[in-house]
Amino acid sequence: MTKYGSDVCGRMEEERSMSTDHNRCCESLVQEFKPDNIGLEYENPADLVTPQWPINHKGYAVYRVTVAVLMVGWIVADLMYESQKFYHDRIWLYLVYATNWSFVLLVLSTCFHAVCVMFYTTRAASCVDRQSFEKMPPSLKLQWVLQNLGYNSAIVVTISYWSFIAFLDHTAILMTDMSRLKHTLNTVFVIFDLMISATPIRILHMFIPVMLGSIYSLFNALYFLNNGTILEGRHYAYNVLNWDHPQEAIITCMLCMIESVLSQIILYELYKFRRWIYSKTFFGRENDLPYSEMQSIMTETPKYSAMGKDQQPDFS
Repeated sequence: MTKYGSDVCGRMEEERSMSTDHNRCCESLVQEFKPDNIGLEYENPADLVTPQWPINHKGYAVYRVTVAVLMVGWIVADLMYESQKFYHDRIWLYLVYATNWSFVLLVLSTCFHAVCVMFYTTRAASCVDRQSFEKMPPSLKLQWVLQNLGYNSAIVVTISYWSFIAFLDHTAILMTDMSRLKHTLNTVFVIFDLMISATPIRILHMFIPVMLGSIYSLFNALYFLNNGTILEGRHYAYNVLNWDHPQEAIITCMLCMIESVLSQIILYELYKFRRWIYSKTFFGRENDLPYSEMQSIMTETPKYSAMGKDQQPDFS
């Protein structure tokens, strides 16, 4: 074959590969918007308590517990710092800020995730795979909801802070180093954690954080419209969410809802990117093979392989 012929064949093969990848991407996106994906059922529940990568599952459990302990320590330090410097005897003002709602949910998510991983790791002895579950347990449904809330709201908080709050609102509590850290490292952690765990992301789950945003907006409006005050006697937590100027406040709420939808799409793309890296690393092509099947092969132990099918743990 001439050099020209080989170049033509190479280009044709590349075009076929690109066409296949494009068709697969379109098909995956269409499947993502199936009505069933708005719910909390999932065909492989083990993904919610396993890492994406073929690492020792007990090591993953240690990681989850370590993260939970660090997050609890962080929120305790943050609460103590802001209470001593700003809230004093009105410590409950901590929960007037949307940032802190998100922070609390992120901490709850990491703690509950650690509990679930430890629980199923203990019951499964050495490996958790799809045979460990007959259906999606309620505990993992709750974990999935908390993860959606924690992950999504963290990204919304970071985008909102660094796109307009940090430049338009110079309130002392929002300008501290601790505040900048809280509005930045939360999303850094979310991205890092999402790239490690095998937890799936559904675009249609955007309605979960959107509902949270609606609840906070209602709470914020009711609190301040009923003569609620915050630091320095102000009747607003953020100057862009001041209900004395309802049109601006409503626009801010709408923008945050849009950010929530965009954040879910970002999370979904990161999830697909993680699966793409995994498939390229371990299979050389994108076949979307569930991680738990590979994990059961690569982390197989004599104790696990000796277990008969009827001896597999039942988590239903």
